[in-house]
Amino acid sequence: MSKLDASISAIFIDEAFTCARRAGLDAGPLARRIAPDGQMTLARYGEFWFALAQEMQDEMLGMTTYPMRPGSFALMCHAIRGAPTLGKALERALWTLTVMVGSPRGTVTLRNGLACISFTDDGPPTSPFAYRTLLIVLLGPICWLARRRIPLMQVTFRCAAPDGAEAYSRLFGTQVQFNAPATQVVIDAAHLTLPVNRSEAALKRYLRQAPGNLLVGYRGTDDTVGQVRALLSRQPPQDWPEFDSLARHFRMSPSTLRRQFRDQGESYRGLKSSLRETRAKQLLAETDTPVAEVANLLGYAEPSAFFRAFQGWAGTSPAKFRTSTRRPDTLSD
Repeated sequence: MSKLDASISAIFIDEAFTCARRAGLDAGPLARRIAPDGQMTLARYGEFWFALAQEMQDEMLGMTTYPMRPGSFALMCHAIRGAPTLGKALERALWTLTVMVGSPRGTVTLRNGLACISFTDDGPPTSPFAYRTLLIVLLGPICWLARRRIPLMQVTFRCAAPDGAEAYSRLFGTQVQFNAPATQVVIDAAHLTLPVNRSEAALKRYLRQAPGNLLVGYRGTDDTVGQVRALLSRQPPQDWPEFDSLARHFRMSPSTLRRQFRDQGESYRGLKSSLRETRAKQLLAETDTPVAEVANLLGYAEPSAFFRAFQGWAGTSPAKFRTSTRRPDTLSD
């Protein structure tokens, strides 16, 4: 099954309907025309979103200070395709979005080996659906440019948690924190050094599948692997289940779960290693936790095993990584 054939959480469908109602539109006939059997897949949801945006003349469905006129997303993608690195593409994307929608305004700051993408509102917090949509519009093409899904180390929303908030954590592949001081996403800053090399023909193919493909363009989609990532993100590594237990948790056979990992280019071992790497870098960069204790928190029986693993991840020792990440820096033109 194609990723675009996967179903989408009902909460996101309901929130799109709410946006339509605020604009005085009845989205029911539109949804029934696109999904007559009532099965709203990612592809159909993208088609529904596109049709609704055309009706409202706003690709953000009325959730930002200024309407994001149809064609704005494509224009942003053309603006960032020629960037030399992913970091520069991210800067351009945030600048373009600010010009188009006004608020929330996004900025990126580098500190301790992490890249923090923060959004500032002109007034009170907007809805969680608005923040979620803004992040998708930003992260989808960024991950496409990177030719990989970028794990999100932290996602916080300034607004209160909605009903069904767990769908947000499944979508982003990590526990989403609500009622936070700011809306922000944290990623490993190493991704920003990746070169960008995408042709215009490839961009045209990408845009033909938008906006449905935005939901599968980054780590943590609402699929099984994304749900596994979210589950492990909420637990200490010592409590991570064995593979057979994990399969039982998701009510499937080990062979079926293994096939789903394989179909999505993942493995359970690789996923756990990625989560350990992210957590290790975060602890070393942001805390003074002794290296031996970091190893213990990550589930390593011996510090030497952690040292070997970290050397493979970062090409340096944990102590040298900690020293090198203690100098703050900020991206700017």
